[in-house]
Amino acid sequence: MKKLLSLIICVLLVCGTVCTAFAADETKIVFCVNIQPQLPLEFWQSIADRYMAANPDVKVEIIGNPSSNVTLPQYEKTLLATDQFPDIMVMQNPADFVPSGALLAFDEGDLDYLTDPNVGKIDGKQYVANYKKQIIGVFYNKDMFAANGIEVPQTYQEMIDASDKLLEAGIIPFSIGLKDGWPQGQLANMFAGTDLLAKDPHWGAKRNADEVKFNNPDLVKAMEKYQTICTKYAGPNITGLTYTQMLEQFFTGKAAMLPIGSWVNAEVAKAEQDFEVGWFPIPGDEDANVVSVFVNEGLSIGADTKYPEVCKDFIHFFFTDKELYGEFLKSEQLFSTTKETVEYEMIPLRKNMEEQISTMQEVEGFESMTGDDAFLPGLKDYFTNKMTQNIAIGADVASELDAFDEEWEIAKEAIDDAA
Repeated sequence: MKKLLSLIICVLLVCGTVCTAFAADETKIVFCVNIQPQLPLEFWQSIADRYMAANPDVKVEIIGNPSSNVTLPQYEKTLLATDQFPDIMVMQNPADFVPSGALLAFDEGDLDYLTDPNVGKIDGKQYVANYKKQIIGVFYNKDMFAANGIEVPQTYQEMIDASDKLLEAGIIPFSIGLKDGWPQGQLANMFAGTDLLAKDPHWGAKRNADEVKFNNPDLVKAMEKYQTICTKYAGPNITGLTYTQMLEQFFTGKAAMLPIGSWVNAEVAKAEQDFEVGWFPIPGDEDANVVSVFVNEGLSIGADTKYPEVCKDFIHFFFTDKELYGEFLKSEQLFSTTKETVEYEMIPLRKNMEEQISTMQEVEGFESMTGDDAFLPGLKDYFTNKMTQNIAIGADVASELDAFDEEWEIAKEAIDDAA
């Protein structure tokens, strides 16, 4: 009897140890986040803590890009290559990861709480729960415009005329910098939106099918406009200016306009500038009725996660906890993507921007097109880190677009070889 009792106790102890270890392993998920000034590590940790408080059997570990010199996609590619790919991640370039099978496709109905769960589908499947919409346009110094008799431009020529007027007054028209390698791309995106995508919103899918080329009249025209702004109206230090210095130059009144994304509303919200800030979309030749939007960022799940249902529940929690999601939207004065309205404290400029775009044609940011329209893997980096930088300092536009077409061939060949 004693032997039997001892045996039972041992079995129970072993089972308890195994079950405890299994439970601990079963409920741990790793969440890779995008650490930035408006969304520091502490913010992401607060999301994990809130979820764990509601789900005490789940442990959420937060990891993020280790420095500002390493972009989130670069960091995630390193994690994938070293077999450390996370369970859940902030995803910006799904087209770079889907071909290798790194991401888990959501099932139909998983994302019914989103306004449009179909945005960005790749080959009919959704890999990203898009958590925000941002718009790109031109922030401007209203006081400076008024002092120089400048109205908000409604055409490209009016914007050039305004820029000439500012130069005559000794003012830098546009605050643009190349040093960080990405801010200038926002201006290029906008011109591509007004001159190319407004005519054909799904031009990207045609490029991916090799039915069109980057070197085409509409994109040449757009990039020549971009080059004009960079070479004539961005001041003498465009190559040495960082993103932070771009912001400083604008918010201290040394430049009249800042072409960038709506996340800059977070800076406006600080109310440290001594002038009123306005916003307008990059105008086309005839009107200013097209706005480029970013819908390319959200939450994805790693294909090899052991706990897909836990990951889906975490993502559902993120979107449906209104206080939590509201704080996320407030961080950069973002546009919501959920069916249910989520209230947060908006600054007047943010409200005004929403009113303005309500009657405009929306197109996706050129280099951040999603789904079947998205650039092939590697091309986004080439666009931001090489092509737009070369054009900004005066390189021949047609030649640069020819080189971009050659990069497309290389990227397509790599995909075909992998298949």
